[in-house]
Amino acid sequence: MLWRFAQHFLTSFVIIFSGVYWGFASIPSIMLFLQVVENTQEYILWQRSVYIGLSLGLAYIIWMLMVIFLTGMIGLLFRPKFKSSQVPIYSITSLKWGFLSVLDRLAKPFIGYLVPSWVVHGYYSAMGCKIGWRTIISSDRLNDVYMVEIGNQSIIGSKVLITAHIAEKDHLILAPVKIGAKCLIGVGAQINPGCEIGDEVVIASRAVVPKYTKVPPGEIWGGIPAKPVRKSTNNNKSVSYTHLTLPTKA
Repeated sequence: MLWRFAQHFLTSFVIIFSGVYWGFASIPSIMLFLQVVENTQEYILWQRSVYIGLSLGLAYIIWMLMVIFLTGMIGLLFRPKFKSSQVPIYSITSLKWGFLSVLDRLAKPFIGYLVPSWVVHGYYSAMGCKIGWRTIISSDRLNDVYMVEIGNQSIIGSKVLITAHIAEKDHLILAPVKIGAKCLIGVGAQINPGCEIGDEVVIASRAVVPKYTKVPPGEIWGGIPAKPVRKSTNNNKSVSYTHLTLPTKA
C-alpha cells in the first residue's frame, strides 16, 4: 500500500517537475524573444514581423538544445551503475530507474529532430552509452542507454528500439545490451534486454530480437521473433555502405 501511494505521489511530482524543467530550459529563449520584441518597436510592420519570426525559430532551437544539454549534464553527473538484475517493481532500484527514464523522456521529443548528429551522439554518450568510433545512430528510441554498448562502425537505423529493461510478473528485469562492430540494425528493428550481437551482424528491418539472445558474428537475422536467415560470406555479391557489407540478390 505504501509503495502504491509513493507511485501516485511520484507520478504527480513528475508532471510538475516536467513543467518546471522545460520552463527553466526555455529561459534563454524567452530572453532572446523579448529582447528582439523590445528592440524592434520602432520598425515598420513587415520588418518587425521578419525579426520576430526569425527570433521565434531561433528561440525554439535554443530551447531544444538547452533541454538536451541539461539532461545530458544531469546524466553525466548522476550516471547510474545498474547491473544485470531482477528486482520487484516496488523497490528503490525501480524508483531510481523510473526517475532516470523520466529524465530521458524529457529530452526525447527533441532528439528525433536531430538524429543523426553530433548533438545526439554527445547526449547518448553523456547519459552513459558506450559508442564506438564512426558509429552512426539514426534512432531516437534508445532506452536505458547507460546499459547499452555499440561497437565501432556500426549503423543503428531509424526508429530502432533498443531497451535494457522489461517488466514481468511484478518484477523489473535489467540486462545490458551489447552490439558488436560493423553491425547494421535495420529500420524499426527491436533489440530486447540481455541481447549480445556479434561483429558484422545484420538485423533485418522490423525484426524483433528476443531477450537474452546471442547472435553469432557474421550472421543475418530477420523475422518476428528474429531467427538466422543465413550467414554472411565473402562469396555473396555485395554492396559496401560505410564499411558495412550487405548481401544482395544475384
